[in-house]
This record gives sequence, C-alpha cells and structure tokens, in this order.
Amino acid sequence: MAMQGYFDIFPDKVGTELRNITVQNGSADDPLPGGRYLFIEYFCTDPKCNCQRVLVKVIRVESEDARPEEVATISYSWNPKTDELWRVVNSKVANPFLDPCNRQAPYAPQLLEFWVTMIEHDQVYVARLKRHYDEIRAEVGQTQKSRRHSANLEAGRGAARPLTKRDRKVRKQLLARARTRQ
Repeated sequence: MAMQGYFDIFPDKVGTELRNITVQNGSADDPLPGGRYLFIEYFCTDPKCNCQRVLVKVIRVESEDARPEEVATISYSWNPKTDELWRVVNSKVANPFLDPCNRQAPYAPQLLEFWVTMIEHDQVYVARLKRHYDEIRAEVGQTQKSRRHSANLEAGRGAARPLTKRDRKVRKQLLARARTRQ
C-alpha cells in the first residue's frame, strides 16, 4: 500500500481543509496537553487497491517555537468490506484504531476517542475524507500515467498515445465522484 499525504499533493488546501484543534492548558485531570493538534491525512494511492481508508497522523504543536511532535496515528476505513485483506483485519480490530506500526503518545487513546466522536457528529468532515481519497487517487493516477507516457517517449517507443475510451471513462468517473463529495 503506497500512502501519500493529501497536503503534500494539494498544499494550497492546507489553509481551508486541514482539520485542527487547539487545547488550552487545563487542569491536571485533562489527559491532553495544551497545544495545537493537526490531523494530517494520508491515503493509499496504489491503483490496484481500493481499500477506501485513511491514516490520520496527529501532530502536536506546543507553541510556535516548539518542534512539532507526532502523537498518534489513526487508521480508518469508511468501507471496510471493499478489500479482502481489510475485511479480515476489520473483523479482528476495531475501526477506526490506533495504528500499532506508528508512534503513539500515552494520551493517543484520548485523541482517538475525540476523533471518533468528531466523525460520528461531523458528516461533512467524513464526506471530505472520502472526497480527498478520490482527489488524491485521481491526481496521482494522472501523474503516474504522465510519468509512464514520458518514459515511453524517452525510451523512443513512439509518439504519445491518446487516451483510450476506457481511460477517459475512468478519469471522468473519478472526477465526478470527487465533485459529488464536495
């Protein structure tokens, strides 16, 4: 599974579509330390996979002077039965879950709980995640086709081939899906 950051591909959308929260320094009972928490999205871009999942890396920025720190990684699939491997994984593990392959701060379970509550109550955000999945896959797919096309030209394999009817149909479907989720 090849994961790429949404905001790495679409940096101009950071100001309008990056989900973040600010936590004030509170009481000793508050499990989350104060600071700004950024929820950065990573999506699978493997054209052979349709896992419909996102990894959300939670980055804590304590202050403008402090170095950002990765404090949690949440894995979430909005359609856990689309892929056989993930169907098996999701039958054994809750969805969403804290990804065990990534660093988790001691308070990561509280961040997961917050995030789950957020997606349960904010369907616009859930729709945005799905739209981002479609957008990044369409963009990366076009980039990969462009790279293959360039490689073919550089290798002297002939002139540029026009998009086939199937290529145009797939691109049109991906873009339509991305637009309807906006």
